[in-house]
Amino acid sequence: MNLKLLTIILILPLQVLAKEELKVLTYGSFNSDWGPGPNIEKEFESICNCDLVWNTADSSGALLSRVKLTKNNEGFDVLLGLDDSLIKEAEENELFLEHKIKEFNLDIDWNNKFFTPFDYGYFSFIYDQTKLPTPPQSFDELASRNEISLIIMDPRYSTPGLGLAKWINQVYQDDAVEFWKNLQDQIVITSKSWSDGYGLFLEGESDIVLSYTTSPAYHSLIENNDNYQSLNMIEGHAVQIEVMGILKNASNIELARSFLEFSLSEGFQKHIPQGNWMYPVIDLQSSQTDFYSAAPKPKSLDQVFPSLIEKEKWISNWEASLVE
Repeated sequence: MNLKLLTIILILPLQVLAKEELKVLTYGSFNSDWGPGPNIEKEFESICNCDLVWNTADSSGALLSRVKLTKNNEGFDVLLGLDDSLIKEAEENELFLEHKIKEFNLDIDWNNKFFTPFDYGYFSFIYDQTKLPTPPQSFDELASRNEISLIIMDPRYSTPGLGLAKWINQVYQDDAVEFWKNLQDQIVITSKSWSDGYGLFLEGESDIVLSYTTSPAYHSLIENNDNYQSLNMIEGHAVQIEVMGILKNASNIELARSFLEFSLSEGFQKHIPQGNWMYPVIDLQSSQTDFYSAAPKPKSLDQVFPSLIEKEKWISNWEASLVE
C-alpha cells in the first residue's frame, strides 16, 4: 500500500476522535424533531468543527433542579432553557460562569452577566373564534363571564402556570387572591403541563386555554388554520424570557462561549420563530414577515425577575383561592 495513503487512513480516525464536544442541557421540545435544536446543531457544527451533543429534561424547572442536585458533575457545558422566573434562583446557587454578551441590537432590554437571552414571548389566552365570537378583552370580563370555561396550568409545576400567577400579581397586586377566587368558576381543568392542557383544549374541553400570543401562528402557518386567536388583554401581557448560561465544571468553556455568541446570530435566531414558536431576540421582521403577521406583539407589562420568596407568594395566592 502507498505509504502516503496509509498515513492518511491512520490519521483520519484520530482526527474524528479528537473533535471537540459541546454538551448542552435543554428541555425536550427544544431538541425534538419539530423543535429548533436539530437545525441549530447543523448551523453551529458547520462553523465550530465540533460535535454538539444534546441532553434533555422535561421542563425549565427540571433543568435547574438537575444541575443543583448534581453540582453539574455530569459535565454539561451550557444549560439552555431557563426563563426569567428561575434566573435569580440560578444565580443564588452559584452554578454559572460570568459571560457578559457583546453589544447586540437586542429586541428586549437585557443586562445580566451570567445569562444570554435566546427568545421571548408573552403569556396569553387562546380561543377558537368560530366557537367564541365575542371573546373577553380584560381579566375582569374573563372572571365575570361564567359561561366561559378555561384551562390553566399548575403554577407549582408548569412555566406557563407560574407565568399566569406572575401576570395576575402584576395586574392585581394586593388584590390577586380575590381575583383568583373570582376566576375559579371559569377554570374547569388545571393541568400539570402546558402540553396536557393545550391538548385538552384542542379536544374541545374548554373555550379558552392559557398559552402564548405566538400559539395562533403555529396553527396558521403549519396547519393553515386561522380559527385560533390570542386574547388581546387591555391590561397588557406578562413577558417570558428564555436564557442560556455556561455552567461551572464545564468541560469546554471556550466552545461554550462561542455557542453563546452564536446564539445571538441569525444562524441561530432564524430557527426560533417557526421552531420554538417564540419571538427571536434580534430583529428578524424583514425575513420573518409571515410569523410576525400571524403573531403580532401585544401590549407588554414590565419584565420581572422574581426571587424565590416572590414566586412562593404568587403560588400561595393561587393556593389561597382554592380554599373555600
